[in-house]
Formats: sequence, C-alpha cells, structure tokens
Amino acid sequence: MPLYYFDIETTGDDPQQDRIVTIQYQPLADDLSAVGPFQVVAEWEWGEKQVIQMALDKGVLEPTWDFVPVGNRLRFDLTFLLERATKWKLIEWDLAKLRYFWFTKPYVDLGPILVMLNRGSLSGSSLHNFADKESGARVPRMYLAGRYSDIIDYVTRERNAAVDLLREGREVLGAMGDQRRRTPRIPEQSPDP
Repeated sequence: MPLYYFDIETTGDDPQQDRIVTIQYQPLADDLSAVGPFQVVAEWEWGEKQVIQMALDKGVLEPTWDFVPVGNRLRFDLTFLLERATKWKLIEWDLAKLRYFWFTKPYVDLGPILVMLNRGSLSGSSLHNFADKESGARVPRMYLAGRYSDIIDYVTRERNAAVDLLREGREVLGAMGDQRRRTPRIPEQSPDP
C-alpha cells in the first residue's frame, strides 16, 4: 500500500474564495519513515491550477489504494483540493462520485490521535500543542508578504512534527493493540471414543 505524507497550505479556510499556496507529499514506508524526497509544489512557481493538476496526476483524489494520504486533518486538505480542482474544471464530480470517494478512499489521519492525546477534547487538539510546530495561521501572512522560504521552512517542520508524532503513536498504540488484541480461539476437539 503506497503511503504518502500529504498536506496543503492555503490562503484561508474557504475554498470558494481562498487559494492553495503549496501542496506537499512524500512517499513513506509501512513504518512511516521517509523513502523518497519531500516534494513541495508551490503556487508562486507554478500557479494554482498547475499545482492542483500535479497533485491530481499523483492520484491523490483517485478512490484507489495507489496514493494513500497520511497527514493531519486530511478531510480539510482533501475537501479543499477537491473544491479548488472543481473550480479550475480539472475534475467534474457529481454527488455519487463524491460519496464513492469518501466511502472508499483510504487515508491515515493524525487528527483522531491528537483528540485522544488531548483526553478526548477537540478544543486544544491541534498539532502545534503536541509537537515542535507553530500554528498554520501564519502561512497566509507569510504568503502575502512574499516570504516563500519561510513557508518552505514551516511546511518542512510541520511534516517532521506530523510524521514523528504518527510514528511514535504507531509504536505506542501498536503495543497497546498487541496487548489487547483478541486472538481467535481454536475450537477444542472432542476426544475420540
């Protein structure tokens, strides 16, 4: 199963009026370690339409197991990408195709783990509260100021924080799963008469 760290940065939270600034991805091994280069595709170099097309060409919006996104709050990223791709007429999805995508697309999301780290509370469950990472709210301001190298630094630190926390969570939760997993019992055979 090809896992890819996946994230986007935007100029805001509304895909109807805001744009995608960067799309980041990196191939990961099953243990979530990096096995390929960290790619940052930037709007200021390619334009938003081309950045989106490059992500679509990777297969991120295909309802297959060929590109399995791994990241934080992926529903936001994937929905934003989907809406911007529709705006640029790069895809045409009806409700049935959208439903099929959300029911079949595999992804590994850090979001629920962050909520559990926060003792079940959504409020305060952001990545920057549990890792060495700043809030992403700064990205639109950096973008407007033309501080593109700062954005690259930010997305690199964010990737490191997310992947490190996912890898640590995998070990801790995997150990808990090993302890709690119920193994199938072999039915006892009746003795021969």
